Amino acid sequence: MDSIRKSLRRLPPGAVIKVLRKVFAYPAPAARMILNDITRPRKAHKSWIHKVPWNNVWSGCWIGEQVNKLDQIALQRRIDQADVIFFNVHGGGFRLGTSTMYMDTYIRWITFLKKKYNLNSLIMSIDYRLAPEYKYPSPVEDVVKAYEHLIQALGVDPAKIIITGDSAGAALLLEMLFITHDPSMFEITVDTDDEEGGAMVSELPRPAGAVFVSPLVTDETTSESWRENVKYDFISQHTAKVIKRDYFEKQPNDPDGPTEASPILGIAKLQTGFHAFLPEQVLMYVGNKEVLRDDALDLAEKAEQDGIGWETVIEDCVHDWFCVREVVKDRPMLDRADTTLADFCYRAVVAPREGRAIDQMSARRTSEGLEAVPEDNEDDDSESEDEFHEALSTTDTELEAAVLKKLDKLEDPLPTPRNSTLTVYV
Repeated sequence: MDSIRKSLRRLPPGAVIKVLRKVFAYPAPAARMILNDITRPRKAHKSWIHKVPWNNVWSGCWIGEQVNKLDQIALQRRIDQADVIFFNVHGGGFRLGTSTMYMDTYIRWITFLKKKYNLNSLIMSIDYRLAPEYKYPSPVEDVVKAYEHLIQALGVDPAKIIITGDSAGAALLLEMLFITHDPSMFEITVDTDDEEGGAMVSELPRPAGAVFVSPLVTDETTSESWRENVKYDFISQHTAKVIKRDYFEKQPNDPDGPTEASPILGIAKLQTGFHAFLPEQVLMYVGNKEVLRDDALDLAEKAEQDGIGWETVIEDCVHDWFCVREVVKDRPMLDRADTTLADFCYRAVVAPREGRAIDQMSARRTSEGLEAVPEDNEDDDSESEDEFHEALSTTDTELEAAVLKKLDKLEDPLPTPRNSTLTVYV
């Protein structure tokens, strides 16, 4: 397995997309084994991670500079003193992923905020129960309970919380917001060790802002971007079917459909009412070459019409490019995206406190003509470095074939259970 991880560090983005497309289509046990190994923290990440094992409330980790050896008192002090707390929920189609799967990305969020605005931040990154072992609504319950703990037990002011989630993680956050703004509308309960059906969740205050990365907002796969972009993206129609099969219970008279639909996977059908549960400030990153593009943009347009301050950043990339940086070739684009996040956090958390306002541009096209993620092999003279996130410019079709061959060997023994870059602020 180590050989796959090391080989991936040398692959260009187009080849990484092909590998991810294959991995995401695997049964959950095989996909987890491969993805968890590829994304496990490196030695340089260890000092940034304070693990939290399951404590009957939540599990995951705190991410911040030199947090790994803090005791509980020192950690609480860091939480209290932080200017910004990110409440983070990872993606992975409800089936895959861990709280530390994007460590390079998370560290850049923290360092960009510190560098540009001298703001100290921590990330509370959540591990939740995964499908198919735990189907809907178990992951939702875990996220709701963790957010409740952050607000009520840890005493964090919601005015300094930014919730962040990619793909399925964004879907879970949307559902969390939907449930906690009026819990009486739902019958979501949480299980305890000794009895089933604990207390219904409380109404909870909204965070200062939300960052959604390539959000999953519907289980339908009929939009124009699904037709146009499935040839580019690592999310396929097969992957979408696997996610629905694993995440939802089947109904006897319709084996292809769930017994009950998630409210958030039907959020695309909402026409109004977003202001009731969304924070006033939302930032969304989406790829112009991803299959979820149109559904996400439709949601953004309706939310803005309902009074939400919604900012959308579109780059000519595939699904989840802001977190899965191995699919991005253009590093200045990532710097620009991280700066946008820092600006958003300042605008959502600090500016209201200081009575400042930051004007938003309605739209802008970048002037550099930056190169997008290549879907075909291209000649490239860029220097290849050893670190995974910096080794994305080498074209090596033989290496790509070797990695895919290794993945094929791993699958069988396992159990089966526009070259222009556009940034738009909507």
